[in-house]
Amino acid sequence: MRAFAQILLLSLLVTMLTGCRDQINLEDTTLSLMVGIDLNEKNELLFYISSPVFNREAKEKSEEYGIRSSTIRESRMGFDERVTGLTQAGKIQVLVMGKKLLAHPDWFRLLDVVFRDAKFSVNARVAMLDGPLHELFDFKPKDKPRLAIHVTTLIDTANKRNLTVKTRAQELHRQMYEKGMTPSLTELKKEKRAVKVVGTALLKKNGTYVGSIEPRDTILLQTLIHEKQGELSITIPIKEPNDQKQITKDRISFFIKGVQKKVKTSYQNGRFHFDVHFRLRISISERMFPYDMEKDYKKMERMISDELQKDYMKLIKKCQETGTDPFGFGLYARAYEYKEYKKVEDDWTKAFSNATFEIKSDVSIKGNGVVK
Repeated sequence: MRAFAQILLLSLLVTMLTGCRDQINLEDTTLSLMVGIDLNEKNELLFYISSPVFNREAKEKSEEYGIRSSTIRESRMGFDERVTGLTQAGKIQVLVMGKKLLAHPDWFRLLDVVFRDAKFSVNARVAMLDGPLHELFDFKPKDKPRLAIHVTTLIDTANKRNLTVKTRAQELHRQMYEKGMTPSLTELKKEKRAVKVVGTALLKKNGTYVGSIEPRDTILLQTLIHEKQGELSITIPIKEPNDQKQITKDRISFFIKGVQKKVKTSYQNGRFHFDVHFRLRISISERMFPYDMEKDYKKMERMISDELQKDYMKLIKKCQETGTDPFGFGLYARAYEYKEYKKVEDDWTKAFSNATFEIKSDVSIKGNGVVK
């Protein structure tokens, strides 16, 4: 009798489990995998979603909708009036912002529900589209997977090649409130037949878009932030051809196999000064001109070092001119010159724009391919 009572009690407990009572069939849900926010010509907010369709009778495997609304939470009501199933936000993979939206300094407030509601995914990638969002959400390529999955994979692949950053919602939140750096996002562009990663969008401290850097410069940005992450491949010019009709230019390409970075921070004459020293181990992957590598490889190392140093300085100078610090040099200033940093922490980008830099890169060639 006692055993029967225990079994009965256990059965009652199992039937009362919350996970069993509020279950939703997959066919009855609309999983928002990609969400977009943009502005129209009247500065009205537009919200978009892209969701997979699981119904066997449906010919299209994804559905995209766009509506006018005031907030993300309010837009959910409008989507529920149009979509087949109940809208679910916990599986969002990509948040795409229109370039026109990022021209307004208060756009970040629209993401309040993303961080306030535990059902939202803070791991969603955040990107900016150079152009109206309806062009992206109306895109239905026949040779690609579902749109949301295609854009997610596109961002991840480009980031593995270090052609763009991968800023997730939680990381964007940190960058927006971190005084020692400025935010950066993946920048996308919708072409006629494809969606393309065009580099990295630079944002000011208040979140407004001020410019972008191309994929090649993003590789340099990644080495300044992470030292080495993923595959790093760079092509640089050695010299310009003398013959204007020459179709091949003197270029050399190489893989960066290892990076060691040291940053020395000081405060001199009312300015912050940063000495950045790189040690790079590289392997030559392509050389478009004749050269005796066995005899003059040291000279080649110096030529590559000099060219990289110029490229690093150009990138830093560009960010200083736009008033952005995507590298996080303010974190070094706070760590090693705290007293002086506290005086300018509320306007770090101005101090960064006045800072001086010295870049030194020591290149060591560890491989030259399988040909002589």
